[in-house]
Amino acid sequence: MSCKIHNNVGGDFGDLEGHIQDMYGFFSNKYSFDKHPAIHLDSDEQNKAEILGKTAYYDPQTHEVHIYTDGRHPKDMLRSIAHELIHHKQNLEDRLQVGGYNGPGYYLKNDKLKDIEHEAMLEGNACMREWEDTKKHTNPKESKDMSLKEWKNNELNGLLLKKFGILKESKDQLEENDCNKCEDDCKCEEEIEEGRLNPRTTNKDKFVGHEDRYQADRIHEGDEDDDNKKKFKKEKKFDNDSKPPKPGAPAAAEEEDEKEKTLQEAIRRIAKAKKVFLKGKRIK
Repeated sequence: MSCKIHNNVGGDFGDLEGHIQDMYGFFSNKYSFDKHPAIHLDSDEQNKAEILGKTAYYDPQTHEVHIYTDGRHPKDMLRSIAHELIHHKQNLEDRLQVGGYNGPGYYLKNDKLKDIEHEAMLEGNACMREWEDTKKHTNPKESKDMSLKEWKNNELNGLLLKKFGILKESKDQLEENDCNKCEDDCKCEEEIEEGRLNPRTTNKDKFVGHEDRYQADRIHEGDEDDDNKKKFKKEKKFDNDSKPPKPGAPAAAEEEDEKEKTLQEAIRRIAKAKKVFLKGKRIK
């Protein structure tokens, strides 16, 4: 659906006319217009000088929408057109002729016309917002009204937002991207298989009621060889940098030394381990 646009100003409004046609098509489809108005882009120096001058008006006799363009943002003009298109809808429904006073200041004197104006304010803005969001958030690759430059800019902005973590990808996209990072011989499955070697990581139910087993000194090591295990057994009794306790030393001192050795060994094992579980949760 299209309407006639008359540029009575003769100025260059860029892609404004294309947006007017696109928005009008949205309104026409939504409200099933059987008659199409003519939209006039006007200029009036006297009206421009008045701060509270007119921005637009609708003529129900000729089905014309007149928009004053002097010094206005294009989107503001679109908003005025949306307002007047609701008046066009009301006119096609024979609801504009409500009788009573319709001169200057009618908004304060005629409640029926006041209701008509309220409807145009609310519904015009709401319908324009629907059109705007539909235009912005449809697939840019399929949008005929979006230039190649605009599409490239949107794509680039989206990639940058994802890169810096501002725009998060969906779960399916993240899983697909992670899998694509693997080489031909995907190692994702291998890592899962390695986890099965440790009975503490194969069944979630085994974590329940046994959280104390997963302290820092009970870790899942990757590939610790037998030599390291033997070394640990020796170091558990005596630290390399310390001497055996002297005969007759107090039991409390021996217990304190043993705790310190155990803590140091736990730290070393955590540093060497590939995977560490703490209270049922993997922390490394």
